Amino acid sequence: MHIEKTGYHFTLDDAAGSLTSFSNGKKQFIAFSGEVQPLFTIRFRDSVGNIIDIHASDFGSVDIVNEVESAAERIFIRYTQLETQQITATVTIHCPKNSSLTYWNIAVDHETDWLIEWIDFPKVVVPNDLTATGGTGKIIWPGNEGVLVEDVNIRESTGFRYIEPNYPSRGVAGIYPAAVPTQFMAYYCDEGGLYFGAHDDQGHVKVVEYFPDENGICLQFRLYPGVEGNGSWKMSYDMVLGVFEGDWHNAADIYRDWYLASTKYKAVPIEENPNLPEWYKESPVIIAYPVRGKQDMDTMEPNKLFPYVQALPHLEKLAESFDSKVMALLMHWEGTAPWAPPYVWPPYGGEEALKEFSDRLHDSGHLLGVYCSGIGWTEQSHLIPEYNRKEQFDRENLAEIMCSSPTGELPYSDICTGQRSGYDMCPSQDFTVDVVAKEVKDMIEGGCDYIQLLDQNHGGTSYFCYSKTHGHPPVPGKWQTDAMTGLYDRLQEVADQAGKKVIFGCESAAAEPFIPGLLFSDLRLTINYFIGTPIPIYQYLYHEFVNNFMGNQHPTQGIMDFENSPNNLLYRLAYSFNAGDMMTVSLKDDGDITWSWGTDWNKVNPDQQAVADFIQNANSWRKGMGKPYLLSGRMLKPYAVQAQTDEIHMLDGRLLKVPTLLTSRWTAKDGSEVQFVINYAKEAQAFTIDLSSFAGRPIKLRESADAQEEITVLVGDDGILTHQISALQTIWIRLV
Repeated sequence: MHIEKTGYHFTLDDAAGSLTSFSNGKKQFIAFSGEVQPLFTIRFRDSVGNIIDIHASDFGSVDIVNEVESAAERIFIRYTQLETQQITATVTIHCPKNSSLTYWNIAVDHETDWLIEWIDFPKVVVPNDLTATGGTGKIIWPGNEGVLVEDVNIRESTGFRYIEPNYPSRGVAGIYPAAVPTQFMAYYCDEGGLYFGAHDDQGHVKVVEYFPDENGICLQFRLYPGVEGNGSWKMSYDMVLGVFEGDWHNAADIYRDWYLASTKYKAVPIEENPNLPEWYKESPVIIAYPVRGKQDMDTMEPNKLFPYVQALPHLEKLAESFDSKVMALLMHWEGTAPWAPPYVWPPYGGEEALKEFSDRLHDSGHLLGVYCSGIGWTEQSHLIPEYNRKEQFDRENLAEIMCSSPTGELPYSDICTGQRSGYDMCPSQDFTVDVVAKEVKDMIEGGCDYIQLLDQNHGGTSYFCYSKTHGHPPVPGKWQTDAMTGLYDRLQEVADQAGKKVIFGCESAAAEPFIPGLLFSDLRLTINYFIGTPIPIYQYLYHEFVNNFMGNQHPTQGIMDFENSPNNLLYRLAYSFNAGDMMTVSLKDDGDITWSWGTDWNKVNPDQQAVADFIQNANSWRKGMGKPYLLSGRMLKPYAVQAQTDEIHMLDGRLLKVPTLLTSRWTAKDGSEVQFVINYAKEAQAFTIDLSSFAGRPIKLRESADAQEEITVLVGDDGILTHQISALQTIWIRLV
């Protein structure tokens, strides 16, 4: 069957119902070798956890019917006559008139004793004509805040390669809502783009992934219904497939337009959010450091930043050089053992030592934050050998509240196995919520302003659980999202009862449903250097609702050659500032800024003065005139800036080419609009910007955040503005 509409056409195989083509008239977006691929695969589990996979191609009968209405066309694909079981499936495709998008849905009826674990739907394979192959194609993947993939093989050679999600879970698996914080992917090239997303405002669990296959690159959406029993199940949202023109901004616009119109989990705008403390609007610089050891798995002896007050002279010096409020964000501070959840209190060295530090920080106008390690349960610390909770685990029968595998086994967690051995707590259990709430209460009373509670629970997620005794369906699903939002509601109650506006965060950006409860998170865009080139998809979608900080920059030390790329930290600071994030530095125990958390402290330091100067100049914008945009504004697609490029040497031999000037465009709530141009280089640079709509007209420009007034510059008759920007400086161009 061939469907043709304004702007696109697609073809379904008459015998199988499979998608064999989707085109905008210029580009064929489906890689089709002649062998028909099943439109969907359903994974069932039997009563003991055995796998039964049913493919669309397994059904004996496929009927395709279309209904044409004045406003839309609908296609119904009915799959029946499965040989061994009473299972049927119906796919519905809705093609609205005058729209570039199509809406796909699936319903399943089964009279079996099995559970539906997941459904891969619909199967979409795009061409592997990415730029690394000599083509112009690119993949947009939203994992870890967003990445542009131009070589599908880069990730496959690393520890971040595609691995089918399972249990025990990987921390950075391509799961939503988790390390993948949003629900769309796209492919685009010079001839146009294919958008592929889930417009689900209810927080259903999904795999959102890509991987190479024999025909091209599979864009995978795996849907977890999270239901038990037989009968009928139908998707409560649609998969959306359609065409667009432009780049990643234009694809993100499709998703953002939908999100802003949805209601279920939409967050509160920053300017209206009563849970935000005043310091959030003052843009503190985050200073992350350990008080024991130098590395994640070091000898856990106190370093020069312990006792806690030993850090105060360094923090004051940095605050002065940044001309900013700072937040000390502590690692290895737990009195139990580092990275050994869920218990952290009392702090290492005792409550009085930490309280003295927090009081003195607060007296100076600064802030205290702490790292925690999520909702794991540590049986044995590998960093502090004497820390063992096996006796408690057995005495309290805690195996009953831990996540279990599909076959009912209780495996050790795969998270942070170098630091600890233990399990993943299920968030549906009262024990989990009560323990976490008790630890949070103690941290708040101890003077903490911010708690990065969920290191390892990327995006604020929980891990899969198949328990048959927890009261949730014994498969992954939306119940996980509901349980985690319930946990965050409880933590907000704890903060409210303490009378303090303490906020919480996680590792990686908070996934879409969790933004209301996780208002300041520890970004992990650095992981995307193992995959491609980071792009700020997350900030483009959600910045007006949440600000985050650029993170402790782990694991940059595992991919970037710092010695041969001396400007790489300046580039990363500029990237985060450009994206609207608060800036972060990682500190050694002598008070010097290092490249990232996890970097060998014996390495030559980055240029301390250049880093401080850049942060001071940039944060002056965030605290001052740029606040309506960089704190609570909405990002727009920028006008194109032409400048020089720099090369960052990667440890795998790649050269990552990056612009020496970064740019972003923003609109504020009052409708005003500016574009920032950021020079992170240690010398002045000239640039051009294409402002065709302002051709031949004067325009206002501010050359620094501290400039007394804007200057007027003239855009050329060809629409090109040429200007120079000082070293380590940011300018804005006023557009509206």
